[in-house]
Amino acid sequence: MVDLNTTDILIILGIIIFLYVLMYPQFQIASARRKRLRKIGEMEEGWGTKVLTMIHRKEAISMFGVPVYQYIDVEDAEEILRGIRSAGDKPVDLILHTPGGQLHASIQIARALKDHNAKTRVFIPHYSMSGGTIIALAADEIIMDKDASLGPIDPQIGDFLRGVFPAPSWLHVAAKKGLEADDATLVIGDISEKALNFMRTAANELLDGKFADKEKQKQVVEKLIGGEMIHSQPISAKYARALGLPVSTELPRQVHELMRYYRAAKSNVEYLMQE
Repeated sequence: MVDLNTTDILIILGIIIFLYVLMYPQFQIASARRKRLRKIGEMEEGWGTKVLTMIHRKEAISMFGVPVYQYIDVEDAEEILRGIRSAGDKPVDLILHTPGGQLHASIQIARALKDHNAKTRVFIPHYSMSGGTIIALAADEIIMDKDASLGPIDPQIGDFLRGVFPAPSWLHVAAKKGLEADDATLVIGDISEKALNFMRTAANELLDGKFADKEKQKQVVEKLIGGEMIHSQPISAKYARALGLPVSTELPRQVHELMRYYRAAKSNVEYLMQE
C-alpha cells in the first residue's frame, strides 16, 4: 500500500490541474471544429457548391486559451487558392468575416475568385473590411446580413516611427508642404501615389463586367480608394447596393448558425438562444 503524504497529494493535484488547463481548451477547439465542418458539409450538400470559410475572430486558440488576433495573410491565401482549385467546375461560396490584412494575400484570393470558371458568391454575416472588401469585389454576388458592413480599400502606408496612415492623407500632406516637406514625407508620398495607382487598377480589374457604365465603375473605385471615407468606416449593405455593387441581403440562416461555432476568447454579451 502506497502511503501518500500531503506533499505528494499536492503534487498529484497540481499535475491534474495542469493537464486539465493544457488539454481542456484543445478538446473544446476540436469539438467546435467538428461542428463547423459538419455544418459546412450540410451547406455544400444543400446548395450544391464548394463552401470555403475565412473567419478571423479574437479566438482563444492557443495552448492556454490566450487570445490570438487574426487577419488575412499568405497562409490564408494558400489555403483558399487550394480550396478554389479543388472546386473544379462547381460554384464557390466563400464565407468572410475579417478585419482585413495583407494586400498581397487579399489580391491573390480576389483574383482566384474572379478567375473561377463557375459562379462565385461571398457571404458576409458581420463585416469584411479592407482586404476582405477587396475579396468581396471579385465575387459575382455579395450576400450580406442587412446589418453587416464592407469597408474602404484605400492603401495604408507608413513606417514604425511615423505610423501607418491612408495613402491619400500622405499625398495631401506632401502637396500641402511641397518642397518644404522632409525627405521621408516626400518618399512616402511617392510610394502612396504608386500604391493608389495599383489599387485603382486592381479594383477596376475585379469589378470588370459588373458595370455597364464604365464611368460609373470609375466613380465607385474612387469612392472606395480615394480617402473620402476613413479606413475603418463601415459601408452598409444598403449603401454598397446604392453604389452599384452586386449586393443582396438574403443571407442564409445556415451562415449565422455556422458563426456560433467560432468560440470567442471573451464574451461580454449573454442571452438565451431561442431554439
